[in-house]
Amino acid sequence: MATISIEYSNPLATQKDLAWGVESINRTSPECDQVASSLLEEMAAATGLPSFVWIPCRRYWKSETSLPTWLTLSPAMVDRFLYANGSTLVDLGPSIRFLGFPVTLPTGEVAILGSVAREGAANAPAEWILAATDAGWSQAELTQFVDSLLCIPRPTLDRLCALAGRHFSSMRTVDRLDDELQQLTSQIEYTFEEISLLHSLTQRLQLSRSPLELANHCLARLHSLIPASGNAIWMQVDHDRHHFSVEGHLPLDEFQLARLTSRFEEHDWSRPLVKNNLAKTLLGADFPGLQNFILVPIGEAPFRRGWIVSCNLSDDKEYGSVEASLLGSIGTILGTHLRNIELYREHQSLVISFVRSLVQTLDAKDPYTRGHSERVALIARRLGQELRLPADDLEDIYMSSMLHDIGKIGVDDRILRKPDQLTPEEFRAIQQHPMIGYRILKQLKNLQHILPGVRSHHEAFNGKGYPDCLKGEEIPLMARIIAVADSYDAMCSDRPYRKGMPLERLEEIFRRGSGLQWDPNVIDAYFAAREDISEICRAYSPTGTDLLAELPIETMARRFL
Repeated sequence: MATISIEYSNPLATQKDLAWGVESINRTSPECDQVASSLLEEMAAATGLPSFVWIPCRRYWKSETSLPTWLTLSPAMVDRFLYANGSTLVDLGPSIRFLGFPVTLPTGEVAILGSVAREGAANAPAEWILAATDAGWSQAELTQFVDSLLCIPRPTLDRLCALAGRHFSSMRTVDRLDDELQQLTSQIEYTFEEISLLHSLTQRLQLSRSPLELANHCLARLHSLIPASGNAIWMQVDHDRHHFSVEGHLPLDEFQLARLTSRFEEHDWSRPLVKNNLAKTLLGADFPGLQNFILVPIGEAPFRRGWIVSCNLSDDKEYGSVEASLLGSIGTILGTHLRNIELYREHQSLVISFVRSLVQTLDAKDPYTRGHSERVALIARRLGQELRLPADDLEDIYMSSMLHDIGKIGVDDRILRKPDQLTPEEFRAIQQHPMIGYRILKQLKNLQHILPGVRSHHEAFNGKGYPDCLKGEEIPLMARIIAVADSYDAMCSDRPYRKGMPLERLEEIFRRGSGLQWDPNVIDAYFAAREDISEICRAYSPTGTDLLAELPIETMARRFL
């Protein structure tokens, strides 16, 4: 059974609203009939008596049974129900009883909901006689109608009146609780969506994620939480690049947004700026079409990197603390992400400077091999590409190759620069450089992932290499790739004691050493990429572009953090 949210009316508040004799244009609207029918069902179920609804300001009458339309309540009777302020019995003549009470309809109008009964034998009251006569009823019809009313003793009617009152009071409580439940459900749904957005945002805070990707993700989700005409994010991506993303219709372009933010330079930006009702203000005149807005910064001064703005909330609603809190959280998260990227870039610069310094130190000790490490890095990365390794692995290979000979810093300069054949003892000293390099770099947390290539690039596929005599796939793939690149550059490059080897001779050595000295798969990769590798070495210049410094920040971030 349908229920209607009703409230007992305050007689002092509603009395002045009753416009007697003034008929409403909408007196018989379908909505009115629907509400009245629902009330009648509830009243009939509660009392078991013929029931009616009377809306005085509409002059609207509806009955659940065949109660005549002339039975409408007079203003005096309505007053008695109103001032009773609850369920009550109103006597009409010596035997006719009206049971009822006022209710406030969802439209805000006051209605009287009631039932009619008699107590013992009854004659028609004088006002009924007049009303029935005006309606064309005969005396017999009126007598028959009065006799058809249920005869109920007064004590029973009193108890029925009290029960009906409690029933509708309970119904009102249930409706109120249902409304509160619906509001709570809406709040929970909104909170869930808000938490979901913030969670999805924090899940995307890896340094490899572009700030623009995060900004667009926020805008795509914001409309379901803040149904505004338009939402926008303006961000300073780096020193010379910014981005302006808009979702929906924004009554501000990029220049106007800058003007708007400049108007509030003195605002305390630890709190979002909320402005409502701008239609008849100076600010609204300066920015036509702007009805209300929220403006929050991305990041805190002095590291502020942009703005989030939401304009013109739908349905003429006003922005409040809920929307301000959500946008403030998003601004903080985006600001933190941008600041983390800036800090990482500074950290990246330090790491690159450190690696460059190590390589330059090695070049200073052994000038005859200057550029060897970077050529090996370029060749090894090309071999990794041929082996279909992912980008992350390629950059690991590149970095490890750059530092693969760093252990030579710990080898006597006279041995490194000796133009003649090395003695067995001197060769054993040279063989220590992988372990020396490993011990130097293993103290650096950010370079742990490149250590296998540094330590094992002189291992042989047949197990006769050094320092650990690893065999086959026991040797890390990174090291097997660097071993081929290192051998290629060493054999091709000129040394004080010999000229570089012809390419045909080098490739013959590779073929004979495949499966013995070197991994056959890596040797196959070399022959597949031999023209590219030859061009890399031909075009290389020690004074050329610092390729290490040009590694993408997304890749570097994945590698060093």
